[in-house]
Amino acid sequence: MIDQMGPPGSSRTASAVLADLGERQLRGSGVLRTGFEPLDTALGGGLRTRELTVVGGVPGVGKTAMTLQWARNMAAAGDTVIYACYEHDQEDLLARLLMLEVGELVDGSFSSSLSTRDAIRAVSGGNRRLSDEVAGNLLLRAARSRVDDYGERLHLVRATNTATDLDALNRLVVTTGDASTLFVDYLQRVPHDGGDDEARAAGIASGLKDLALTHGVGVIATVVGDTSVLEVRRARLHHLRGASGIGYEADVVVMLNDKYRAVSKLHSTHDPVRSEGFKQMIVVSVDKNRQGPALIDVEFDKDFAHFRLDPEGRHVEERLIDDLLYLE
Repeated sequence: MIDQMGPPGSSRTASAVLADLGERQLRGSGVLRTGFEPLDTALGGGLRTRELTVVGGVPGVGKTAMTLQWARNMAAAGDTVIYACYEHDQEDLLARLLMLEVGELVDGSFSSSLSTRDAIRAVSGGNRRLSDEVAGNLLLRAARSRVDDYGERLHLVRATNTATDLDALNRLVVTTGDASTLFVDYLQRVPHDGGDDEARAAGIASGLKDLALTHGVGVIATVVGDTSVLEVRRARLHHLRGASGIGYEADVVVMLNDKYRAVSKLHSTHDPVRSEGFKQMIVVSVDKNRQGPALIDVEFDKDFAHFRLDPEGRHVEERLIDDLLYLE
């Protein structure tokens, strides 16, 4: 989805821009629905093209699981999506997509999908052929069929921290042609020269925002926290590595936290049975939103056995920790 408004630094009169706006090819609403509710509603329908969205949190909280699920949902809705991952190869990402589809088919049931998940692991590890496993496994056959339905629109990229720099990401968008969204998992792994971690992160974030504006795509980048994030119960924007530069460039910042860590201790004190269930939930907080309200907290149930979250969530009712305001 290449931008028709001219390259960066180009000069055009206001009249010329008006003329182009009257004649340019329509791209649709520019809204990128994640498929997660009530998150999409809180974001005014979803994320946006021409914007940089940052998804932050501690390692292992579910950033890749959630963003790959978003990418899948966008591709299933008809968008062309690029998922550039610096952590996993294409086979691993494909296995996660198959697991996700299995989880959707069995509605997250752990026991009913155990043998199918074992088969997917064996296939991704190179120990079995997918064609052989599909032949004798109806659940896996159905999962493969679902991936086939959107597979041509979801481009999986094995990115590397030596070759896949900002220029390479720009080329990916250009060569794909009709992409609406680029996922970058994760931002701090994008090669970039100059300065300390703070300066590098700021430079990469600025480059990704320029990419979004130049090509008219939505860019969604995962970000890990700095060392301080391991010492707090609830990660916020200021805990991200390179937070000031990333926070300035990003249009939307979404932070992920395990609910059992993020919720106030008063809930575990008064209702320990209920608080045990918090371990199976993730709190998704909108820390910044240039297009609408921020400081919104919603929650989703984990289904990490299938590398997914239940996309039907809820607004958080309990009081959450805010390490800026008080300590517990």
